[in-house]
Amino acid sequence: MPQSRFTALLSQHDLPSSFIYLAPVLPIVQVMWADGKNQIPERAKLHVIIENHCRALSELAGGMQVVPREDIELFDSLFIAQKPEPATLSPFFDVAAELVKEKASVRMAENDSLYLKDQLFQACLEIAAACPASVGDRVDDAFADRIVAAERRYIEQMFSLLASRDS
Repeated sequence: MPQSRFTALLSQHDLPSSFIYLAPVLPIVQVMWADGKNQIPERAKLHVIIENHCRALSELAGGMQVVPREDIELFDSLFIAQKPEPATLSPFFDVAAELVKEKASVRMAENDSLYLKDQLFQACLEIAAACPASVGDRVDDAFADRIVAAERRYIEQMFSLLASRDS
């Protein structure tokens, strides 16, 4: 059901059908934009994550290219290079979260696919940690606000989403 809703969203926005394979990237994108900024280290890390995810999908597809390079570039221009309107990102994120929740229970071969819940959760943490909010002024400030509150909320949401599949 979430897959058909995601496909309908893609069609409604005239986006390529291969974006369905990039659905698990959207929670990571939401963490990146949580502080309202797209910082170079976050974007670089996100590109590595997308490349690893697409490579893993290609391996699962017997070497076929699942997401064409031009679709990855379009995804980047729409969701990563500049901040998408919340009204645009939010519906995609909501359905993508359901889709990821559904697919996270299906055990794939050990790879870098973001459909593996540990991979997705780690990717969200990596993006949040890429650019600390503040590192504090004192050496003994062990718990400085390195992750902004909005990023923390999205990570907690993803954690609860993925943890609920274990129940």
